[in-house]
Amino acid sequence: MDIIQVVNVVFNSNTYVLLEEGHEWCWLVDVGDVAPVLDAIPKGGTVRGIFLTHTHYDHLYGINRLVELFPDCVVYTSEAGKEGLFSDKLNFSRYHDDPILFSGNNLCVLHDNDEIELFPGELLTIMETPGHDSSCLTYYTKKVIFTGDSFIPGLKIITSFPRSDKEEAARSLQFILKIAEGRNLYPGHGEFYIFNE
Repeated sequence: MDIIQVVNVVFNSNTYVLLEEGHEWCWLVDVGDVAPVLDAIPKGGTVRGIFLTHTHYDHLYGINRLVELFPDCVVYTSEAGKEGLFSDKLNFSRYHDDPILFSGNNLCVLHDNDEIELFPGELLTIMETPGHDSSCLTYYTKKVIFTGDSFIPGLKIITSFPRSDKEEAARSLQFILKIAEGRNLYPGHGEFYIFNE
């Protein structure tokens, strides 16, 4: 599986485009700027789904444009994330003068240990990692892990938002550190890491 990193203009958040040679579809982890995502998709290709690490503005502001372009695209989030997608207060978009309420038709709520087949033989496992926000999810395969803002190596987890919880963040971090060992780690901001701790 190939992973293309898109650094978005809002807070330098990351969108990741997940591709597999020989397949016309791809997947996204979070979605900000749409134009560079479209540039990364093979000609004639489609976005099969978007995995949201959490529903804060800087990780989802391109969502409605993406589902407009790819109406069959499924948006994956947690139960709290679903709530955030339909509240410009909870997703903070109202404070960016860009109120966002999800306009797509295909929404899937994920839970701990759910699995999605990305490509033949390539499974993505879901782990609920609340703390930074109650909507936080971490996703991992055999070789990679996407942690959103639940873990950004070298930075303290921010737990000062209305739906943050410092104790939950600490618990989630311990789960992430166990799973991250030996995997390439792709955080919500910054560069990816080869995580060998």
